[in-house]
Amino acid sequence: MEKGETMEDMLTYVVKLTTGLIGVIIVIRLLGKKEMAQITPLDFVYALILGSVIEEALYETTMPFYEMLFALAYWGLLIYVIEKFALKNERFRRVMKGKPELLINDGIIDVKVMDRNNMDVDEVRELLRMQRIFSLKSVKYAVLENSGMLSVIQYASEEPALRRELKDDDDYDENEITYLFVDAGKIEYEALERAGFDEEWLREKLKEDTEYDVDDVYFAEWNKNTGFFAQGKHK
Repeated sequence: MEKGETMEDMLTYVVKLTTGLIGVIIVIRLLGKKEMAQITPLDFVYALILGSVIEEALYETTMPFYEMLFALAYWGLLIYVIEKFALKNERFRRVMKGKPELLINDGIIDVKVMDRNNMDVDEVRELLRMQRIFSLKSVKYAVLENSGMLSVIQYASEEPALRRELKDDDDYDENEITYLFVDAGKIEYEALERAGFDEEWLREKLKEDTEYDVDDVYFAEWNKNTGFFAQGKHK
């Protein structure tokens, strides 16, 4: 009798563990094709709660198998709904996942952004060192991504010597930040304001550079050196 119960418990454990693995795979697929560096705090919460559900199901022998299936199915559905709604609603996406912030602008650290994200200068320097940048003076722009990583543009004069050797000492364009002025067909007014432009300028300049109307583009990037790069909605 005891042997039969032991075998039954082991079989239940195997089934629950296999189901848990399938649940983890489903969650990974729901999150899309992200690298670990792109995982946001919200994605981490998804995985944390899923792990808690699986752990309780494995070690709580009195928990019926169908309850575990229900918990996994409901959590997977909830993740799917949140992710899809976040794609459709920009305000909801920013509340749930945050938004990238310009931490260093033209060599100047934005203290408000630092305070808002509970960061200090040492943490910024550590993130820069991970990209083989060992001095703040080398950084012209740095964007704090939702994942907590930094995307950095250096001063052209601080980049590897090969670039300077190919031209005369001062014969190169300074690197400039690239702004996303249209995202998923919607004008990004905050980006326009940061760049010092308005909607009227966007409509005129985009038409001049790309022959697109603002209403016809899926996204449009702009850089001081290279101008606009845009893609139409139907491409």
